[in-house]
Amino acid sequence: MNDSPAAAISPLPLVGTVSRFRTDFMFNRSLRSLRRSTAWWLLALAWLGLWATGSAADRTWRWSSPLPHGNNIAGMAFRADPPLYVQVTDFGQVYLSSDREQWQFVDSGQRKALRGVAFLGQRLLVGGEEGIILWADDPQRLHLIDLGTFDWIEGVAASPQVAVAVGDNGAIYRSETGTNWVRQAVSFSDWLRGVAWGNGRFVAVGDNDGIFTSSDGSQWTRRTVSGGRGSNLNKVSWTGDGFVVAGDAVNGKGTVVLGSANAQTWTWVDSGAVGDLVTAAGSSTNLILAGGDIEMRRFAGRPVNAWTNQINPIPDGAPPAVYLTSLWDGERFLLGGRTGRTVTAVPDGLSLNWGEVDSPPRSWLFDLCTATGYGTNVTPILTNGVVEWMETRTTNTFLIASGDYSTVLVSDEGVRWLTSLVPVEADKRTYLGVAANQDRGVAVGTGGLVSISPVEYEPLVSTVRLTSGASVVDVTVTNLVNTLGLTWYATPSPTTVDLQAVCATSNLFVIGGSRGFLATSSDGTNWTARTSGSTAFLSGVEAGTGGFVAVGDVGTILTSPDAVTWTRQASPTANWIYRVRQGGDGTWVAVGEEGTLLTSTNRTQWTQRPTGLTNWLNDAEWAAGTWYVVGNQGVVLTSTNAVDWVRDTQIMTGKSLYAAAQLGKHLIVAGVDGIILRSRVEPFAAPVRIESFAGPPENHLFLFSGELDQRFRLERSVDFFESQVEVGPVLEINPEGRLLYLEAGDPASETQGYRALNVN
Repeated sequence: MNDSPAAAISPLPLVGTVSRFRTDFMFNRSLRSLRRSTAWWLLALAWLGLWATGSAADRTWRWSSPLPHGNNIAGMAFRADPPLYVQVTDFGQVYLSSDREQWQFVDSGQRKALRGVAFLGQRLLVGGEEGIILWADDPQRLHLIDLGTFDWIEGVAASPQVAVAVGDNGAIYRSETGTNWVRQAVSFSDWLRGVAWGNGRFVAVGDNDGIFTSSDGSQWTRRTVSGGRGSNLNKVSWTGDGFVVAGDAVNGKGTVVLGSANAQTWTWVDSGAVGDLVTAAGSSTNLILAGGDIEMRRFAGRPVNAWTNQINPIPDGAPPAVYLTSLWDGERFLLGGRTGRTVTAVPDGLSLNWGEVDSPPRSWLFDLCTATGYGTNVTPILTNGVVEWMETRTTNTFLIASGDYSTVLVSDEGVRWLTSLVPVEADKRTYLGVAANQDRGVAVGTGGLVSISPVEYEPLVSTVRLTSGASVVDVTVTNLVNTLGLTWYATPSPTTVDLQAVCATSNLFVIGGSRGFLATSSDGTNWTARTSGSTAFLSGVEAGTGGFVAVGDVGTILTSPDAVTWTRQASPTANWIYRVRQGGDGTWVAVGEEGTLLTSTNRTQWTQRPTGLTNWLNDAEWAAGTWYVVGNQGVVLTSTNAVDWVRDTQIMTGKSLYAAAQLGKHLIVAGVDGIILRSRVEPFAAPVRIESFAGPPENHLFLFSGELDQRFRLERSVDFFESQVEVGPVLEINPEGRLLYLEAGDPASETQGYRALNVN
């Protein structure tokens, strides 16, 4: 999304549930009735007073990194007129784009995995887990069909007249409308993984070199692969003059099968790939891309007639990634992969120009902490031709994330992240923990890695033009910006063992790690080793009411009043206790291996709480009166009393989450592949406001203001009665706290009223 005020954007509407809220109204007139606007405004304000109600926090999860999303892209489809790209992913997520750059999330209402997608004419068809089919004529409004089977629908394809869906146990469904599906009687039970249409033929592929063809989607014929190796075949595509199939590796060779235009002759070829190939697409049989598990192979026909590796050692080639789906849109290749990876490849002579929609750090993130930075803000004021200066102290609370490949990231709002500068001593090592106080940050990691980020101030110089009456003066303004968290320095380490546990008070840092190692420092540079009395790996330490708690392997719980003298406490578990936190309710919560969750009110007596999980639980955070626990495979648990825990079913990822922290009114979670998500945990204090409105009757340009992630529905009416309200799109405020929105007006209407109604 372009956040520039100069850009008028028209986002695709989202699906949401309306909650009543105090609303803002704005009324516009056609030019011929503008003189009557004053009376209409007064009446609008009178009605506004009847809509003063509260709002709950928005528990929707949103992606912060990567963007536009971090879901595994299982299938893609393209429609040329009007242009529309579709990505379908795990957890029932659907994303739409008209330009491959800006992608819009559409709530399918499902959390089951979506696997295949195609267009039957203009109708969108999606297949997925346990026999679900989604269809839509308006891609923002999806309808569910349950085929009544546990078989997954892995692929969908369509001719101009018929759609075919294929999946587990030889499942083949046929439909002429996309809304009524009939399972076809076939003589095989091979598990099918992909299907394509081309040159009057459907081709379905599956396990053990399974290739099946049909002209009508009803009668199917098994084909033989010349040179076949019994590979599981994953995806098939029509290239314009033939078919190409990608399959798993056999004996260290990834599978590519080429099919003739009539789909009768199939030949195994050696692409040079050594890993599994999951997807293949081509502009013709002379230009093919086959991708998979850190694999991307290109076939160039005349005059080269060879396969080449596009990942390594090709400079500026395809990003190393797991590729899951691909297509050719007539001009370029579009490839989708794990964790939202979306890559383009544009032919340029005998080479390809590679690009990526978003390329954030994809290092695994293991810890999050909040920090507060202080700076100065100087404001010049021109009075009677004289410049006066007003200086104020600024306070900024932000997040620091740490991870592998010496990654440290910083964010002011949890949406946009800056990569910090780290010392060369951290190169190719992993930061496992990070903490900060008002003076500095400390990050620790493998091999005794310790780095500090002290308070430093950098000048930020800008030029401001001041006007006062006839006086115009340009002045240079220098503000001081605190770079805490942005620049890190090596510091002497007290150990060579791996370090992970770290916490900070206003005047003390505590670190811990392998072999029961513990140390303290007042400045992050000069460390004193402490005797822990344990040989367990200490992975978590927390400062709170009454003192400190450290936790680790084999159910280890240590306490100390001062971080100097440590005492081992009785533990109700022998599982690894990974992290411990204290919340605003005074409760201590410790989490770890096999769904372990312990609570304490005094640091010495611990109670095990049932979670019903065997997933590792990795972190806990107290935010806005609720406990949040995150873990492997996208687990999020919530509790308001630290006793009864409920799984959050709204999370949109199955990837492991290692860290959680509150920033402002949001909960931020992070984990594998650099994923970062956020969720609102406090109510919005006020409704969205319509700050300005401009434009002739044919086009209306709105400027909305509100809070980050605040969603609202733009509604319109020609009177003041609920029965006359026309429901409009659902929009969302961006990180700048604003949204510029352009819509088509109705020149025939003399009066239109608008209101922004909050949506959960």
